[in-house]
Amino acid sequence: MGLPSVTGLFFWLLLFVSSFFGSVFLLFPFLPLAYIAPSTWRACADRFIGCWLMLPSSLCDYIFGIEFHITGDMISCSEPALIIMNHRTRLDWMFFWNALYRMDPWLLTTEKISLKKPLKYIPGAGWAMQCAAYLFLERNYENDIHTMNDMITYYKDLGYNYQILLFPEGTDRGERAAKRSDEFAIQRGLPIYHFVLHPRTTGFSYMVQLMREKSYLKNVYDITVGYPDGVVCSELEILQNGRFPHAVHFDVKKYNENDLPKDNCGLVDWINKIWREKESRLENFYKADIPHRKFLPNSEKCVWPGLRILCLRFLRILSLATCWCPKFGTAAIQKIVKDV
Repeated sequence: MGLPSVTGLFFWLLLFVSSFFGSVFLLFPFLPLAYIAPSTWRACADRFIGCWLMLPSSLCDYIFGIEFHITGDMISCSEPALIIMNHRTRLDWMFFWNALYRMDPWLLTTEKISLKKPLKYIPGAGWAMQCAAYLFLERNYENDIHTMNDMITYYKDLGYNYQILLFPEGTDRGERAAKRSDEFAIQRGLPIYHFVLHPRTTGFSYMVQLMREKSYLKNVYDITVGYPDGVVCSELEILQNGRFPHAVHFDVKKYNENDLPKDNCGLVDWINKIWREKESRLENFYKADIPHRKFLPNSEKCVWPGLRILCLRFLRILSLATCWCPKFGTAAIQKIVKDV
């Protein structure tokens, strides 16, 4: 491994330092509320973390110039929902914050992510994710069903409506994961996918049925993510090369809970059908020349309410100004003003 790039090192160092001190000085002082007044703790932690999430999303947008394109249905922050997405890279969840911000910035406070359990032990960021009440899964069904049950019960008992991001594929589409997916497909007589992995249907069906049982599911949102001009696969790639994708495309399709099958076998067939369609959509996406790669929206194009743009871009300026040197902060502000 060579020396890290200045850009990549600065990006991750900034996120580490801000998450570390944010956890210590903003979140930890409120921790007693988790036992004394759980609902108040949840409200405080969600808002603190939602504000912090504007920092990485602002860096990706205004400093590193990633273009985000969102089409399809709006995600509602007022209803409990399950969000499913293909997992092309290890960073899909981070880029997805920008999509949520454009649809409704409150989604940054109501989205909960399912992540690999070791991530909870990262100093700073891991502490914050635990305070955010994310779901940490081991990819072991017997252990994970207890985690899912505990967290959904916790959300329901508090009376807050969250949108839970679940990656049915279980991992990103790296070389090893793609090979395992192909072997699984050959063994089961399934089609070999070139753009997605075969979903882990058992975990998905359990989550849907659990949320139904708790009366905590109104909608399921199917997200398709595509990278038109190159894929940045991991945090290490950014650290080494300082390279970010030039553009990220998200398409959103909303399904009412009542439209999904009621039994487990039906849910397995449903998610497999969704993934076959996703493979086909991504194949068409990548067939096009790079400048013309885009998703044909499943429904009306998502339009962020324009009246809130000025106020919310001002909040982004503040999040950058507190953590960025004056030179780059000025450049970011000029870009934001130009966009407006």
